[in-house]
Amino acid sequence: RSLPPTAQLRSLAARRSALRRVARAVGPVARPGVAAAAPLPPSRSMLPIKKEEIADLAAPGTPQRASPGTPPRRTLRNLDKNFSDPKEPDSKRPRRDSSARPELSDPKQPDLKRQQQRAAAAEADAAKEVEFCAELDRYGVSKASRGSLLPLLRQWGPARTAQILGLWTFLGDGVSRTPASSCTQVWGPAGSGKTAIVSSFLKGMGIRHLWLDCACFVSLGELQARLAEELRRLVVAASTAAKVATPKELQQRVPPGRQLRALDRLEAVMRPSLGHLASMALAPGSGGSPTASRVTVVLDHAQELPRISAGALEALLSLPEVLQCGSQLSLVFVSRLPLSNLGVLHAREPPSVAFAPYSAAETEALLFAVLSRSAEAEAPGGEAMVVPSEGEVRTLCSSGLMKFAAPFLGHNLHDLLRIGEEVLRKPTSIGASMATLQKDVEQLVQQRQGLPDLSGLLEKPEQLDNATAASTAAMRNMTKAEKRVVLSAYLATRIDKEHDMQFFMPEGRKRQRRRQGTGAKKKNAVVDDIPAFLRPPRAVPLARLLAIYHRLARQPQLLGPPLLEQLMNLREAGILRFAGDRAATLDRDPKIVCRAELPLARACAAELNVDLAEYLCSST
Repeated sequence: RSLPPTAQLRSLAARRSALRRVARAVGPVARPGVAAAAPLPPSRSMLPIKKEEIADLAAPGTPQRASPGTPPRRTLRNLDKNFSDPKEPDSKRPRRDSSARPELSDPKQPDLKRQQQRAAAAEADAAKEVEFCAELDRYGVSKASRGSLLPLLRQWGPARTAQILGLWTFLGDGVSRTPASSCTQVWGPAGSGKTAIVSSFLKGMGIRHLWLDCACFVSLGELQARLAEELRRLVVAASTAAKVATPKELQQRVPPGRQLRALDRLEAVMRPSLGHLASMALAPGSGGSPTASRVTVVLDHAQELPRISAGALEALLSLPEVLQCGSQLSLVFVSRLPLSNLGVLHAREPPSVAFAPYSAAETEALLFAVLSRSAEAEAPGGEAMVVPSEGEVRTLCSSGLMKFAAPFLGHNLHDLLRIGEEVLRKPTSIGASMATLQKDVEQLVQQRQGLPDLSGLLEKPEQLDNATAASTAAMRNMTKAEKRVVLSAYLATRIDKEHDMQFFMPEGRKRQRRRQGTGAKKKNAVVDDIPAFLRPPRAVPLARLLAIYHRLARQPQLLGPPLLEQLMNLREAGILRFAGDRAATLDRDPKIVCRAELPLARACAAELNVDLAEYLCSST
């Protein structure tokens, strides 16, 4: 009893198990007056002792309490086929019904997304058709002309509906409607679709026309001779198509290089062609169309006519009036500017069809439509273009052309389309990273602007940008003195002369700090707020440039014929320029302007061990 209760229980359990082993070995012992007990099952000795049995074996009066801190006894369980307890359902986690599985889409059926896109495109086309028909009704277009105008309207979209209907108003339809004016001007910025729309309109309406590019001529006589020759060829082709005999005078062409300056000579050359065309229109079986004898002359790039001759525009505008057969001619001037801006009086200015520039959204939509159609075709040279997906073409238009090419070329569809087609011909550009696409587009933009790839000027193939490559190539044949002259000129034209004492004279630094501490105001506060390397170069006297040159060289008395010869070499190379190109006089010091940019000045400073940032950043 002196033991704790837990120890007592353990001793009793040990005694009981020992007695059971002995009884199992000896067998049941018969006692007088006591019935023999049934033998215990063999697995009974392995089970834990129940509290009732312990209470019977324990002495009466013994407390049945465990000591404080005793952990509860673990209960054994039978092992079934499941080695873990079944998980209880979680109310927060949604159950998945294994029987309800998503059905796989049938590859034979069209995709739902594509069906929706086609339905949306069909609705948009239907809305455009309604809009086109409303515009045709507003302009009073006949049913005979609608069959030719609707394909043009669908091709160019709502952005150019007003321009196409304006051409129909002034040029007619080529069948029943005659031109409303003998001269028409079509003007707008470059890449707005003037030439393409005028050409497609004349071809779609079946109007007989000829085309002249004013940028290819150097005199008015040459242009008029070419006009007479193109008119002769047009009439000969019409006679051949109609199976009509060609007059003998039309079988002889205008000699190459011949010029027709006088109006009477031009009349004599053009009269047979226009007369034969009029006789063909009046012949039986020709249909008797009022426009059969008319010819439309398109003068493209008409802004070049003032360069050819001062009175070229007035002479061409008066051709339908002064020629005897001039009523058969209709002139169309395609220009980037109105004719009134080229020297024509407002009273003489013909009716115009203005082409507004495309917006960014319209440009992107047109680029995507045209490049998507041309992606599946073959290149002009026979080389098959890479067929990209719809997403890749859209990325090229939105992230490539509109982001990297449009800031330099504007919304010029001609240049943007050529760049897009060149990118599609490169297999490495389709599906590549944005950095690769940017590099290819910027390289093509430089080629369109006439800027070559300057990395080919390097001796070793290095991956450098054009500015660094140009600076490296320019410094290859420059002497150390010429580099010092370039750097001196760059600093002199970017730094104010009031800072010369601070930068180039060590004893003047304290004086400059003292002057700045007095609170003196600067003369050009607006210009001084701009960093020195962004300021426009100023004309500086030659004496100041030579003084800065001596300070950078740290040697006195370097002025001589070699230094002046180096100045002239840099002037011939275009790096230096004399202001006004005036010769030096005794009473006037010549002024020099440095045309070198920051990359070349930085390269020269690195070769001469000069800290360029100390001069440029401290002068702001």
